[in-house]
Amino acid sequence: MTMERQRFRTPQTMLDTLLQLTRRRLPAAAVAFAMGLATVLSLGPGLTMEATAALDLGESSRGDGPPPLASKQWWDLDRARSCGRLKCSQVVNPHIPLGPGEPKITVAVLASDAEGGAAAAAARVEARATAVATSLKRIASLRENQVEPGSVPSSRRGGGFWLDRRGKPRHPLTPSLAVGVQNRSPVIYLPADEDRNTPQVTLVTLTGPDSIANGLDRQALAQQWKAIFERTLSEALWGASFDRHFPWARWSGALLTLVLGSLGVGLSTRALGQLRRISHSCAQAMEELKSALPEVGQDLQLRRLQGLEQRQRRSRFRLKILQVVRIALAVMAVTITLFIFPETRLAAMALLQQSAGIPLIWIGVILLEGLLIWAVMRRLNRWAEEAQMAQPNSLRPQIRLETNARVIRGGIVIGTTLLGLYFTVLLFGINPEVLAGAGIVAVAVGFLARGLVEDLIGGVRILATDRFAIGDSIAVNGHSGLVEEMNLVQTQLRGAQGEVITIPNGMIRVSENRSKEWSRINFEIDIAWDSDLEQACAVLEGVACALAEDPAWQEQILEQPSLLGVDRLDQSGVRLKLWIRTLPLKQWGVARELRRRLKGAFDAAGIEPGRPQQVLRRP
Repeated sequence: MTMERQRFRTPQTMLDTLLQLTRRRLPAAAVAFAMGLATVLSLGPGLTMEATAALDLGESSRGDGPPPLASKQWWDLDRARSCGRLKCSQVVNPHIPLGPGEPKITVAVLASDAEGGAAAAAARVEARATAVATSLKRIASLRENQVEPGSVPSSRRGGGFWLDRRGKPRHPLTPSLAVGVQNRSPVIYLPADEDRNTPQVTLVTLTGPDSIANGLDRQALAQQWKAIFERTLSEALWGASFDRHFPWARWSGALLTLVLGSLGVGLSTRALGQLRRISHSCAQAMEELKSALPEVGQDLQLRRLQGLEQRQRRSRFRLKILQVVRIALAVMAVTITLFIFPETRLAAMALLQQSAGIPLIWIGVILLEGLLIWAVMRRLNRWAEEAQMAQPNSLRPQIRLETNARVIRGGIVIGTTLLGLYFTVLLFGINPEVLAGAGIVAVAVGFLARGLVEDLIGGVRILATDRFAIGDSIAVNGHSGLVEEMNLVQTQLRGAQGEVITIPNGMIRVSENRSKEWSRINFEIDIAWDSDLEQACAVLEGVACALAEDPAWQEQILEQPSLLGVDRLDQSGVRLKLWIRTLPLKQWGVARELRRRLKGAFDAAGIEPGRPQQVLRRP
């Protein structure tokens, strides 16, 4: 009988045969399944075991009911997608190869013909793909029950035979499918088998959209799909034979995979700990080098700081790469474990499809981040060296280098992270219209949050004009303290009592920097009216000069103290003023030591401090 003249049994004949089979060989649950199938088969001819032929022929949207809605999630392999004017979906099965270059089964419907628009068309094509996959799985299950432990020759029981997917011959129990014609459309079906008491089952009816989506005429496409179906059934049967011969092999492989994955994750975690310790030691060494007085020139100290910063930057780069590798190892171990079992292989394929590009994206993001930071640091280091040569005794180039590097590095990290998240969302297949809507919301929020833009502009202005940097002692908006942290948005101060003060950069209009380049002690003391003024000035100047010449303090004092003389006369006494220029942030320690020494010197010279006086006259 030729292909064009082959015809199918009526739905009632198929139903009767299936009911007889279930009553003879299957439990009550199968009978219930057959009774449910009777309702489906009564809707029309040419149905699969879970869907009607009207669905296969693109007629599911006809009728009085509302159009179906797509129920697939973005991670489903058979989720509907647009292919031109069509909606396409892929038939997935644990034994259908989905790798690049492998022929695939892609069903399609016309999106323009669907009542209800694109959503209804997506639901129809997804239902077609699901129906084909369900029928294929049911046929494979019926044949897998017939596989016996001794059905495979001993010459084919080696590991190479089972691992060679393409080299395996056709399984002896693989059913032969046929291609027929119904309503002038090619149909792939499983002929009835009287010996095995199996009914005739329709797999798929090929339509014009299928031919357009796959680029083949329907007859050639039917032959291609028939070969794929038979190969899939053969692989499923070989898998069942493998399970009969080696019942614990899959569990052993899964356990070995998890052990190796855990070992890899553990080694990477250990390496991460070492890199974190290296980065922490570099940061600690940089802090000690900045807080200690330089034993050599400022230029050499700057080079030491640059070397430590470069080492810390390399350790951070390796740390991020290793974090991605650790996550990739864990995901790979889980994916391989799921892939070992046919029941979870589709989940493994979905996980692999969605996560395969994620490590590449984030490794690319880390490389881009490292490249940008390297370029910025190279330019900043060159600028710091030139500034240090222009000001050999100044610590300012080192302070500005650290501050600018930290702020710019933070901006680069945030920007590249957002870029990585954007590409990750695109990889997950989220609708671009949703992203566009989120972009509109972001623009609206940005328009409303104009203060953030002001803060960013203020942060750029602070860095460009060197108003202050991390480590400076400043006073801003009535608050004072050391600049502990700053970025382009805000500045954090550490107050005298340990409190953290956060000030938006946009609110900083006037600032006092008490440690830029150098600091000064503005020392004032009141002495009594009856004290010897010349002696007091000589004692004050002598104590200050002795302090400046003391080896323990002379490196902190930049020049000889300057006695300004009498600054004020009032009822409290005579006020003397003295200036001492010190290194940045060293003025407080030097001032305390000066007061300690001056107290003993004034006591020895008999100079009394000034006291507020009030004269009462009797009327």
